[in-house]
Amino acid sequence: GINAEYGKQWYQRRVRNGSVLLEEMPLRGHVVSEPQLFSLQDLSGIKDRSLISEMRLLVTGWLQHVDNCGLCKGKGFICELCARSEIIYPFQLDTAFQCQMCWTCFHKTCYTGTCPKCARIRSRRTMSGGSEKGEDASKKEEEEDSKE
Repeated sequence: GINAEYGKQWYQRRVRNGSVLLEEMPLRGHVVSEPQLFSLQDLSGIKDRSLISEMRLLVTGWLQHVDNCGLCKGKGFICELCARSEIIYPFQLDTAFQCQMCWTCFHKTCYTGTCPKCARIRSRRTMSGGSEKGEDASKKEEEEDSKE
């Protein structure tokens, strides 16, 4: 499953002209701008399942864009636990897990409860001894790690 609200926020923040592209999607504007707000037409659409097909169009449009856009692909993650070449995104709720400390993504099936990136960062801090110079080096390494 895809978390549509999270996907929309991710899309707007990370896609150049993301807000403009969302406005061009074939959907009632408030469904995108205020997903917690439902009109009577929306509620009727839920009952007759027409809103579901509209939402599928929206999500399909997002996913097609992300799959075909080099900038969006560059904002995805490769699971460092299995190193498969598949790009994963935090809005892929069924398959991806995102570490809440460093925001790195892994396949849910690969993640064992310990984030290797956080472990590296902790290890660097421990090795630096917490000295001021070591903290600066550790911050530099964290920045380099965040570029991964």
